[in-house]
Amino acid sequence: MNRKQIALLTSFSILTSISLTSINSSIHPRTHLIKATNKKNVSKKKSAYPDIMKKLDLTSMQQYDSNTLFMKVALKDFYIKDFSEISTNKYRLLLTPLDTSDQYFITTVSMTESLKKNHQITIQGFLNGKTKVKDKDNLQDKYLNKNTVSVLTDHVIY
Repeated sequence: MNRKQIALLTSFSILTSISLTSINSSIHPRTHLIKATNKKNVSKKKSAYPDIMKKLDLTSMQQYDSNTLFMKVALKDFYIKDFSEISTNKYRLLLTPLDTSDQYFITTVSMTESLKKNHQITIQGFLNGKTKVKDKDNLQDKYLNKNTVSVLTDHVIY
């Protein structure tokens, strides 16, 4: 073969490979777009109110000193053990993580919904150390002087 024939065959093979590539991309032009849009954007952002069950051992809150119990948390699906009305639409709640638990959390909430004992509620707020149920809380006498953890409520989900 002479140089002209070799050059002609080389250019023909290059053109053939280029045209095949463009034909394949023109047949399936959207596959790249579809694959790009199928990716899920998973947010790695943490909640401003992490679940208290993941932060603390709720079976024995007495193991923590008051200084440790200052953090933002969510009390998810806690049971209303008792409540008292402080003023119109303002209530003092005594909460437990389980219906049978003796680990108490006390908070004050403003809400218009009617409350019922042993119903679940979610509170987002700030733990504010240990305290005891006092007479002024107007809760049942059986809870008087029980150890509790105070919660400053930011949001209520009932």
